[in-house]
Amino acid sequence: MLADIFMPDVDAPGRTTFTRVAFTQYQREAATAEVARAMLALCYEVDIADDLARVETPTLVLHRDHDRAAPLAQGRQLADGIRNGQFLELSGHAHFPYVGDADAITRAARRFLGLPGLRRRATLTLTPRQHEVARLVSEGLTNRDIAERLHITERSAESHVERIRIRLGFRSRSQIAAWFVTGG
Repeated sequence: MLADIFMPDVDAPGRTTFTRVAFTQYQREAATAEVARAMLALCYEVDIADDLARVETPTLVLHRDHDRAAPLAQGRQLADGIRNGQFLELSGHAHFPYVGDADAITRAARRFLGLPGLRRRATLTLTPRQHEVARLVSEGLTNRDIAERLHITERSAESHVERIRIRLGFRSRSQIAAWFVTGG
């Protein structure tokens, strides 16, 4: 159900279903159905409207026009409640920024931050071994676990992860995992 809400475009013609399968598996492993239901209910009960006026940092609220997880009006209300808030409506259905037109989000964020636009999109390619390591990172394995699985030293596993992170322009293992899970 959550995959249908958060990333409905993933199963569109020509797109892989791997992202949906990985997301669903992650959800099932992360919490019981009861805990997931309680957490989702809590998300819809929390009201931060009175706290928004305390935010002093210029804030860009990006919201896709057909996001089923959060109504467009909520995105506008969020931006309106922040003193230096700006709202930008983007086209799309997916709630997660890395699903769908992620380039539009990157362009908007760079513009908001005063950064120049990217001349061209970088080709995100990894060696077969790096791709294998990225898969293991997405499974939540530590460097030690990766080393044992691939019969390499822990330092070699650490080096592979670092090279992947640098090549893809990421700052964390979780970004590597998200990239892999979304079809990287």
